[in-house]
Parts: sequence; structure tokens; C-alpha cells
Amino acid sequence: MADPIDGIHLEVVTRHGVAIRVLADEVQAPSVHGEFGVLPGHLPLLAALRSGVLTWRVKGQLSRAVIGPGFAEAGPDKVLVITEHFVVEEEIDPAATRRTLEEAREALTSLAEQGVESGARFNEFSARAEWCEAQLALTDVWPPGRRGGNKGGEPN
Repeated sequence: MADPIDGIHLEVVTRHGVAIRVLADEVQAPSVHGEFGVLPGHLPLLAALRSGVLTWRVKGQLSRAVIGPGFAEAGPDKVLVITEHFVVEEEIDPAATRRTLEEAREALTSLAEQGVESGARFNEFSARAEWCEAQLALTDVWPPGRRGGNKGGEPN
């Protein structure tokens, strides 16, 4: 009989190095086709990631961060996330992020008015808007105007 798996070794790597390395009970990540979760014993999985909220639980304590686009490899006892960006909630400045989001949306509107709905500039501003939206989804102030202890975008 195989030894029981004691958890999931979660490792998030950016171009700056290892952002986090922890033994988790479960992991949830944002793929390009929706969210997916990994528990110990998970079948092998390779997924493309979009900007969004990465969550993991250690001994009942939930932790969350925002990741950028990238890839995840999961298996029975590990999840490796390779991403361009990783930021924990405490490092997010909601006011500055909202300003950057509005700038990106204005740029996208301007490009659309010029008939440009693809290409490098369009993709750059789309990615910037998605990154800002993901960061704001992790804070108490998203969507704009709503306040309270509600996290993750669930209705109050």
C-alpha cells in the first residue's frame, strides 16, 4: 500500500525567483477555462493560467494572492505555478489599481474607436485591465463603490 500523501507542495515561481513555497491542504487556481482545484492525490494536470486569484489552505487557514498569466503543473502531491506576476493582498493599492484599470479601459475604448481590436497594443491593454481586475477582486473595494468585509466578489 502506498504511503498517504501529507499535502500538496505549492510552489509559485516568477522571473524574480520563488514567490512562495508551502505545504498546503488544497490549492485553487484561475485557468483560461475557469477555476480548478487540487487536493492531495490529484491526477496529473497541465493548465494555462489567466490573471486571477490563487488560493491555498494550510491547516484550515486560507491564504490568497493574485497571479498573472502563466502555467500550472499539478500532480498527486504538488502544484507548480509559473507566472509573470505574484502579489499578496497586503501589497495591493486599490486606488492606484483602479486608476490603472481606468487608463487601460480608456486606451481600449480609443483603440476600438480607431477600429483596432487586436494586435500588440490591444493585447497589452487587455492584459493590463485583466491584471487590475484580478487585483481588485482580492480587495474589499471591488466592485467600485462597495465596501465591507466581503472578499472574492460574492454578493453581500
